[in-house]
Amino acid sequence: MKFGVIGHPIDHSLSPIMHSANFEALGRDDQYHALNVPPQHFQRIREIIKEQELNGFNITIPHKESIIPYLDEISPSAQYIGAVNTVLVKDDKWIGYNTDGIGFVKGLIDKHGPIDEKNILVLGAGGASKGIVSEMIKFTNHKITVANRSVNRFDNWQLEIKAMSLTEVKPLIHTFDMIINTTPVGMNEKSSELIIPIEKISEKALVCDIIYIPNKTPLLQACEREGLLIYNGLDMFVYQGAESFEIWTGQEANIEVMKNRVKDELKRR
Repeated sequence: MKFGVIGHPIDHSLSPIMHSANFEALGRDDQYHALNVPPQHFQRIREIIKEQELNGFNITIPHKESIIPYLDEISPSAQYIGAVNTVLVKDDKWIGYNTDGIGFVKGLIDKHGPIDEKNILVLGAGGASKGIVSEMIKFTNHKITVANRSVNRFDNWQLEIKAMSLTEVKPLIHTFDMIINTTPVGMNEKSSELIIPIEKISEKALVCDIIYIPNKTPLLQACEREGLLIYNGLDMFVYQGAESFEIWTGQEANIEVMKNRVKDELKRR
């Protein structure tokens, strides 16, 4: 079978390396390639995929929303999130899914244990946040707090959450057991732009960032200096890929092999 990832730019993608390691571990003779598709050529996506004879593909930046009009079917969760990162090609039909949210949650629980009794704060109200929260509420007994600069971003949310502005949530930072950053803030070198007052975070809290390149964003570095436990987005990347593979093939992926291969590659870069 043939698979791929569509994006622009795409040369940096570790998906081909990760999936190829999984194919080899499972004794499968599959292929996975990165396909660079600039936005101005995206209207040819159907033709491009047919030429490549793909059985399924991943979608990354900037096409996760652009792909939706080209789909024949879309899963309810992907429809709600408004973004697709996985497409199954079956009987000439394109079926869209979003595995980012479940990828983050499965990786998190596998690494740090159950979250059912955790008081959780998610920073940001974009597609990544919505995807993670929509999955996370299935695993926790507490209402999740989601904070964003503008509360208008919550107008199209239909989840049972506590929606707050960043200003409103800052005095409550010390009450959370887990803080998950889904925003790009903290990826630069200006500590003054860190999204929350890290000195007020509980010493028992876990601070997460969905970014894994760099390995530690300035936000995570700052939290680590405070002695806090940190967690990046590497597992999310691996687990979303494993979920995609299962959608395409019906077979469980070798997650350990996938993760180790990505770690090895990151060390070389």
